[in-house]
Amino acid sequence: VKLTDKQKEYLPFFVMLDLMQESGQMNMFGAPAKLRELDPDLGRREAMNITSEWMKSKVVNNGS
Repeated sequence: VKLTDKQKEYLPFFVMLDLMQESGQMNMFGAPAKLRELDPDLGRREAMNITSEWMKSKVVNNGS
């Protein structure tokens, strides 16, 4: 999977998001709030952008 520059910048957060997803303990649409809880310096918009980029990185191109 080729990551964009923005996704590479967010990689540490992607690791956190992967762990959240693997735990199965939360709906990933709640991830921006959880990111802000884990890193209080994150703004609301940035946390949403990080989660959005993470979701984009998970989309598999199946040729359709």
